[in-house]
Amino acid sequence: MKPSVKRIALFMAALTLAGCTTVDDFRKMSAQDRAARVCDRDPTVRSLRASRQSYVVGIQSAQEALGRGYRIHRQCQMVEVPTGKQSICEKHGDQTVCREVSNTRREERCTETPVAIQADNERRNVAEWSAAVAGLDSQIRGTYDLCYDRVFHMTPEQAFKLY
Repeated sequence: MKPSVKRIALFMAALTLAGCTTVDDFRKMSAQDRAARVCDRDPTVRSLRASRQSYVVGIQSAQEALGRGYRIHRQCQMVEVPTGKQSICEKHGDQTVCREVSNTRREERCTETPVAIQADNERRNVAEWSAAVAGLDSQIRGTYDLCYDRVFHMTPEQAFKLY
Protein backbone atom coordinates (compact mmCIF):
# COMPACT_ATOMS: atom_id res chain seq x y z
CA MET A 1 0.00 0.00 0.00
CA LYS A 2 1.27 3.50 -0.78
CA PRO A 3 1.86 5.72 2.27
CA SER A 4 -1.02 8.09 1.38
CA VAL A 5 -3.40 5.18 0.80
CA LYS A 6 -2.29 3.65 4.10
CA ARG A 7 -2.96 6.93 5.93
CA ILE A 8 -6.41 7.20 4.36
CA ALA A 9 -7.22 3.60 5.33
CA LEU A 10 -6.10 4.24 8.92
CA PHE A 11 -8.14 7.44 9.02
CA MET A 12 -11.23 5.64 7.73
CA ALA A 13 -10.77 2.88 10.29
CA ALA A 14 -10.45 5.48 13.05
CA LEU A 15 -13.64 7.17 11.87
CA THR A 16 -15.47 3.86 11.89
CA LEU A 17 -14.23 3.04 15.37
CA ALA A 18 -15.17 6.50 16.59
CA GLY A 19 -18.77 5.90 15.54
CA CYS A 20 -18.50 8.38 12.68
CA THR A 21 -17.88 11.25 15.11
CA THR A 22 -15.46 13.78 13.67
CA VAL A 23 -13.24 16.53 15.04
CA ASP A 24 -15.81 18.99 13.68
CA ASP A 25 -18.46 17.28 15.79
CA PHE A 26 -16.21 17.72 18.82
CA ARG A 27 -15.71 21.40 17.97
CA LYS A 28 -19.48 21.90 17.97
CA MET A 29 -19.88 20.25 21.40
CA SER A 30 -19.65 22.01 24.72
CA ALA A 31 -16.70 21.14 26.96
CA GLN A 32 -19.10 19.19 29.18
CA ASP A 33 -20.44 17.13 26.27
CA ARG A 34 -16.93 16.40 24.97
CA ALA A 35 -15.75 15.27 28.39
CA ALA A 36 -18.83 13.10 28.87
CA ARG A 37 -18.46 11.54 25.41
CA VAL A 38 -14.78 10.70 25.96
CA CYS A 39 -15.16 9.47 29.53
CA ASP A 40 -18.15 7.26 28.76
CA ARG A 41 -15.85 5.38 26.36
CA ASP A 42 -12.82 5.38 28.66
CA PRO A 43 -11.51 1.78 28.81
CA THR A 44 -11.15 1.78 32.60
CA VAL A 45 -14.65 3.19 33.11
CA ARG A 46 -16.09 0.66 30.67
CA SER A 47 -14.26 -2.23 32.35
CA LEU A 48 -15.48 -1.17 35.79
CA ARG A 49 -19.04 -0.82 34.49
CA ALA A 50 -18.86 -4.31 32.94
CA SER A 51 -17.65 -5.76 36.25
CA ARG A 52 -20.44 -3.98 38.07
CA GLN A 53 -23.00 -5.37 35.61
CA SER A 54 -21.71 -8.91 36.20
CA TYR A 55 -22.35 -8.52 39.92
CA VAL A 56 -25.81 -7.04 39.30
CA VAL A 57 -26.72 -10.04 37.11
CA GLY A 58 -25.45 -12.40 39.83
CA ILE A 59 -27.50 -10.58 42.47
CA GLN A 60 -30.64 -10.77 40.34
CA SER A 61 -30.08 -14.45 39.67
CA ALA A 62 -29.55 -15.24 43.36
CA GLN A 63 -32.64 -13.24 44.35
CA GLU A 64 -34.73 -15.09 41.75
CA ALA A 65 -33.41 -18.42 43.04
CA LEU A 66 -34.24 -17.40 46.62
CA GLY A 67 -37.74 -16.42 45.52
CA ARG A 68 -38.28 -19.76 43.76
CA GLY A 69 -36.42 -21.86 46.30
CA TYR A 70 -34.26 -23.47 43.60
CA ARG A 71 -32.02 -22.65 40.65
CA ILE A 72 -32.71 -23.77 37.13
CA HIS A 73 -29.76 -25.48 35.49
CA ARG A 74 -30.05 -25.12 31.75
CA GLN A 75 -28.12 -27.38 29.41
CA CYS A 76 -28.26 -26.78 25.67
CA GLN A 77 -26.88 -28.58 22.66
CA MET A 78 -27.09 -28.18 18.92
CA VAL A 79 -28.95 -30.97 17.13
CA GLU A 80 -29.73 -31.78 13.51
CA VAL A 81 -33.48 -31.59 12.86
CA PRO A 82 -34.93 -33.19 9.72
CA THR A 83 -36.89 -30.74 7.58
CA GLY A 84 -38.00 -33.07 4.82
CA LYS A 85 -36.64 -34.91 1.81
CA GLN A 86 -35.70 -33.74 -1.62
CA SER A 87 -35.27 -35.70 -4.82
CA ILE A 88 -32.19 -34.92 -6.85
CA CYS A 89 -32.13 -36.31 -10.36
CA GLU A 90 -29.15 -36.44 -12.68
CA LYS A 91 -29.19 -37.43 -16.34
CA HIS A 92 -26.49 -39.85 -17.46
CA GLY A 93 -26.88 -40.33 -21.20
CA ASP A 94 -30.31 -41.86 -21.79
CA GLN A 95 -30.85 -42.72 -18.14
CA THR A 96 -32.05 -40.48 -15.35
CA VAL A 97 -30.87 -41.43 -11.88
CA CYS A 98 -32.73 -39.99 -8.91
CA ARG A 99 -31.86 -40.14 -5.26
CA GLU A 100 -33.52 -38.81 -2.16
CA VAL A 101 -31.63 -36.48 0.12
CA SER A 102 -32.74 -35.66 3.64
CA ASN A 103 -32.65 -31.97 4.48
CA THR A 104 -31.78 -30.88 8.00
CA ARG A 105 -31.21 -27.70 9.93
CA ARG A 106 -29.28 -27.11 13.13
CA GLU A 107 -31.34 -26.18 16.14
CA GLU A 108 -30.51 -25.53 19.75
CA ARG A 109 -32.37 -27.80 22.16
CA CYS A 110 -32.28 -27.12 25.87
CA THR A 111 -33.32 -28.99 28.99
CA GLU A 112 -33.98 -27.27 32.29
CA THR A 113 -33.40 -29.04 35.57
CA PRO A 114 -34.36 -27.62 38.97
CA VAL A 115 -31.43 -27.68 41.40
CA ALA A 116 -31.75 -27.19 45.14
CA ILE A 117 -30.07 -24.08 46.59
CA GLN A 118 -28.56 -23.34 49.94
CA ALA A 119 -30.45 -20.21 50.92
CA ASP A 120 -27.78 -19.05 53.40
CA ASN A 121 -25.11 -19.18 50.69
CA GLU A 122 -27.35 -17.29 48.25
CA ARG A 123 -28.06 -14.58 50.84
CA ARG A 124 -24.35 -14.33 51.66
CA ASN A 125 -23.57 -14.00 47.93
CA VAL A 126 -26.16 -11.26 47.54
CA ALA A 127 -24.66 -9.35 50.49
CA GLU A 128 -21.07 -9.74 49.22
CA TRP A 129 -21.96 -8.85 45.65
CA SER A 130 -24.00 -5.84 46.79
CA ALA A 131 -20.96 -4.60 48.72
CA ALA A 132 -18.83 -5.16 45.60
CA VAL A 133 -21.33 -3.14 43.53
CA ALA A 134 -21.14 -0.28 46.03
CA GLY A 135 -17.34 -0.37 45.88
CA LEU A 136 -17.39 -0.41 42.10
CA ASP A 137 -19.87 2.49 42.04
CA SER A 138 -17.35 4.49 44.04
CA GLN A 139 -14.48 3.45 41.75
CA ILE A 140 -16.50 4.27 38.64
CA ARG A 141 -17.40 7.70 39.99
CA GLY A 142 -13.79 8.42 40.94
CA THR A 143 -12.34 7.21 37.63
CA TYR A 144 -15.00 9.02 35.61
CA ASP A 145 -14.54 12.25 37.59
CA LEU A 146 -10.74 12.18 37.07
CA CYS A 147 -11.24 11.62 33.35
CA TYR A 148 -13.90 14.32 33.14
CA ASP A 149 -11.77 16.90 34.96
CA ARG A 150 -8.83 16.14 32.66
CA VAL A 151 -10.79 16.14 29.38
CA PHE A 152 -12.96 19.15 30.27
CA HIS A 153 -9.96 21.47 29.93
CA MET A 154 -8.74 19.98 26.62
CA THR A 155 -9.21 21.46 23.19
CA PRO A 156 -11.71 19.69 20.92
CA GLU A 157 -8.78 18.24 18.97
CA GLN A 158 -7.09 16.85 22.10
CA ALA A 159 -10.35 15.39 23.35
CA PHE A 160 -11.06 13.81 19.97
CA LYS A 161 -7.70 12.00 20.07
CA LEU A 162 -8.78 10.32 23.29
CA TYR A 163 -12.16 9.42 21.85
